[in-house]
Amino acid sequence: METEYFTRFPNRYIQGDICSKFGISRKFYITYILIDRYRSYENYSWITIREVLEFYGYKTTKHKPKAFKEILDVLECMINNKMIKVKQDLDTVGYDTGIKITIIPENFDYPDHFCKITSSQLNTIMMNDSSINNENLLMALLYILSYIGNRPRNPDNSEKMNHPENQPEAFWRSIDGMAKELSVAKNTILKCMDWLTQPVGNSKPLLVKRELGFVQVNPDEPPKTVPNIYVLNKEGYEQEIEWAIHKMMEIYNIKNITEENVYDGE
Repeated sequence: METEYFTRFPNRYIQGDICSKFGISRKFYITYILIDRYRSYENYSWITIREVLEFYGYKTTKHKPKAFKEILDVLECMINNKMIKVKQDLDTVGYDTGIKITIIPENFDYPDHFCKITSSQLNTIMMNDSSINNENLLMALLYILSYIGNRPRNPDNSEKMNHPENQPEAFWRSIDGMAKELSVAKNTILKCMDWLTQPVGNSKPLLVKRELGFVQVNPDEPPKTVPNIYVLNKEGYEQEIEWAIHKMMEIYNIKNITEENVYDGE
């Protein structure tokens, strides 16, 4: 089976508000991904500002948008943190200037604490024609992927772990906590989550959502709402949901969870 291209995206830049933590805009997300996508075996890469802007649907005009400088600031941040080297004077580049980048693997790459975003996942986001901007969708997906994690697998994609049920590839953090950590409005996060669980054109939803109900942790207290479970829409997602439910039952120390609606990922 042909392996799909993916980028290992460092969790440290997505688990939290990148603007306040690192002083750069969320343009870092797509810039990092594109640099990695066009990377050669010799660790060279070429990008243009226009291509980064196209992800957002910006129209390039004589008067450069604010996003143009934000992208340059992202590149400067990568240079200052010795993630990349650029010999060109970034102050002189235009929309279509090819920026030659030398990647410094020991600082650009993350051997652990990363999530994987595939080319098909990114392409699905780029098909977005809703009122939600692509940046928020990419941010939400990366955040979820960073907590879903990736279990180690053998070359034939079989499980390497003896007990994979102990590490379900699922996301069940609260929306309130997610919005607070990313410094984004809860309503924006809810719209992103809804989009990510809906078909886009001829493409299947990127995520499958299992809506759960309540748990009675203490018989003397009112039931507590259980966060929804989100898993990647791929073969075996039903098993991941089942394992996640059992894991949540361990966390809440209960015997059952009252389930509500079930979304079929097919």
